[in-house]
Amino acid sequence: MTQFILLFFLLIPLFHLPQKGDEKPSYKRSSVVKSYRTSMKDKNFVQARKVVADAIQNHPEAAADPQIYRYKMDAVNELIGAENRKIYLNQRPDTVSFFNYIYELYVTGEQCDSVERISLNHKLKEGKNASPKFRKGIGLTLLPYRNNMLSAGKFHYKKKNYAQAFRFFDMYIKTKESDVFLGSKDITIIQDPDDRTEVSVLSVLSAYGSSNYQGVNTYLIESLKDSSLRPQLIEIGAKSASEQKDTTQMVWLLEQGFESYPETEYFFATLTKHYNDLQQYDRALEKVLRMTELYPEKRDYWYMAGKEQLLMNDYARALVSFQKCVEIQADDAEAHSAIGDIYLHDAHQAYALFNLSLSDPTYAKRKAEINELYLKSCEAYEHARKFDENRQELWLEGLRETYFKLNRGKSLRALEKIVVSHTDSKSEEK
Repeated sequence: MTQFILLFFLLIPLFHLPQKGDEKPSYKRSSVVKSYRTSMKDKNFVQARKVVADAIQNHPEAAADPQIYRYKMDAVNELIGAENRKIYLNQRPDTVSFFNYIYELYVTGEQCDSVERISLNHKLKEGKNASPKFRKGIGLTLLPYRNNMLSAGKFHYKKKNYAQAFRFFDMYIKTKESDVFLGSKDITIIQDPDDRTEVSVLSVLSAYGSSNYQGVNTYLIESLKDSSLRPQLIEIGAKSASEQKDTTQMVWLLEQGFESYPETEYFFATLTKHYNDLQQYDRALEKVLRMTELYPEKRDYWYMAGKEQLLMNDYARALVSFQKCVEIQADDAEAHSAIGDIYLHDAHQAYALFNLSLSDPTYAKRKAEINELYLKSCEAYEHARKFDENRQELWLEGLRETYFKLNRGKSLRALEKIVVSHTDSKSEEK
């Protein structure tokens, strides 16, 4: 027994016994209200705000009491008034603080209404009559600062403080339909202009500028009603969707952009890359062919069409596309090289099926057809060499094979000498 008692006392230090000051003081509403009113009477509005703000943060009872939020609103409103007087009297006003107080007033007003609504719902469920006590006063307190809220967003936007700008624009738009602004017969008391689209544009630009991609998505659809900036906004939306890994949204926006603004390179280039990465070459080709229809004299789009058609193993159509390139630009070495590749491919295909005996009556004709393909391929490679001799990858291997197949030994030997000479000169440069 003695050992057990000794062990008990030895273990006591292992347990944390309540110490003085460990527990938060209990919430006394009357003390909070008294302290608040004293500070307000002394015009110490910062302290008055702090008293109720601390109570809301530290005590669930205060956080569920709409009157406490209303007190906070009154303190913040006095701080706004003090800064406002400085502005009018030109007494070194703090513009940022002025705007931040307005934002805080709106947040607190919405919180006050939300907390009161919860309380009302409980009473209604209990079968009691209940109507909002604070809502009308909240709306009348917030209403004078609607223009200031918008001005704050524009102020920060001009200074490129995009995260701050979005904060104000977001609050301005969201509170357009707030219950606190509903008057008699549920008619809004707000006198805002019809500027939802305009402010949505600013919201999207601010959100994107601060890498707030979810914010972009929130206001994108409304912002697209602005026809003057629509292509830029669609691009921002697509890029934001990409950042959020929302491929479906990204492609939808890109398709919308390409359909309406095919001249915007971003939509075309991003879509074709996306479809090519997925090996959906037919969909990429659709976009390219649209561009050849719009810009038939632009060589690059015909060249891209040819490359897409090659990826689809559609050599016949690819040949037409590359031939269109050289019609537009006669010295197009890349297109000539591609034409050479296609004829060489066709020659390989024809040769693979060429299993006729010398006695076959169609032997000579078929042999001549294959030689003709090698000849056309050779001519194309020679053009590629003529127009860009330094890029041997466009013509060297093709000429080697076609010279060999056409029994042009002299040309083949001369080609190899040039290649050796070119290689030696490169070695000397190094």
